[in-house]
Amino acid sequence: MDNKFKIKLIGCSETELRKIGFDKTFIKQGVTKHQFKTIKICNINCAQANIIKQTALTTGTDCAVHKEVITGKAEISDCILSGSVSQLLKITEKLKYQPFKLGLLAEQIKALVTSQPKSLFIRDIEIEWGKKTYIMGILNITPDSFSDGGKYLDERNAIEHYKSMIQDGADFIDIGGESTRPFSQKTSPEEEQKRVIPVIEKIREFDKNTIISIDTRNASTAKAAMIAGADIVNDVSALDWDENMLNILKETNAAIILNHSKGTPDIMQNDTTYTDVVDEIFDYFYKKINLLTENGIEQNKIIIDPGIGFGKSTEQNFEIIKRIEELKSLQCPILVGHSRKHFISETIQSNDNQNLDIGTLLLSQILTDKKIDIVRVHNTKQHQILQKINKSFAQIV
Repeated sequence: MDNKFKIKLIGCSETELRKIGFDKTFIKQGVTKHQFKTIKICNINCAQANIIKQTALTTGTDCAVHKEVITGKAEISDCILSGSVSQLLKITEKLKYQPFKLGLLAEQIKALVTSQPKSLFIRDIEIEWGKKTYIMGILNITPDSFSDGGKYLDERNAIEHYKSMIQDGADFIDIGGESTRPFSQKTSPEEEQKRVIPVIEKIREFDKNTIISIDTRNASTAKAAMIAGADIVNDVSALDWDENMLNILKETNAAIILNHSKGTPDIMQNDTTYTDVVDEIFDYFYKKINLLTENGIEQNKIIIDPGIGFGKSTEQNFEIIKRIEELKSLQCPILVGHSRKHFISETIQSNDNQNLDIGTLLLSQILTDKKIDIVRVHNTKQHQILQKINKSFAQIV
């Protein structure tokens, strides 16, 4: 007779609970008891930390704070809280009635562990965040972009490339008239608009549905593009370059992609020093999101891009991808633009686009597994195939 139990590690899901014959009436509650999360609460005072720790202990949840919190010698501490979703929700119920603004913290924890960003509606199109990883195709109408500079400067070539990306599965098209590659120089708004506006207008003559983002840091270009038919502003400076950009967002009701960059493109790679690159990106977006929501911009219209290659080293770019899920705590959709960038070529020791596309695709798979909302890529056809494979395999495995 076998004297060993058969045991194995699994990811708990509704499917697994059904397989063991769990009561169907309570399946959703069952999942919350078996899904575990770790939360970091920053810069709380000694009283808050002690109450959180004691509350966690009453639910059997692990909580870590500074060792001197209990003595009162540590006035400020971070707190790491780990437990099942069910346990964390029990903590929020108990914290609701505690002093020192812990009721507000309870609301934030509850939203963090239970909610997805709300859907974004552009015209009659629903972008359901969390449903899949959307594909954003890149259309550079520039003479000097790092990967395809000059290829689509001619309007006819730009339109044909746009059509091929849509055919190849792009959900969004990002159109830009200024290269923001490392060490690039600025393009005047007038020249930028001369390149992009006719293309947007031409596209809208025959395509009223495809979602178009305008890749610009200039408010006047953003406004002209919105009038021409664009839907989203993709600002590599996250509103730092042009102080009028916020007014344009309010005026046009456009969605916004905020990109993290350490300085302007011409100087951003001169200093890639961070104490903790992901923590600094998180803090940067935390302030930006608050600024926008305080000015009436709905949070589901704010998309964040950690800015791969924008003032980061190769190691830092991989660190961002490794820890990208930490940015989900900001409760905004996440876009990652990693396609064909230098950190890939440096890693694989090749500048050939075919090889760079393979590297891009492998990273896109990692990002898809992490349920990132949008990948911004050059080769949309490969990513359409990747999506089909993932969908087919998901039905089998």
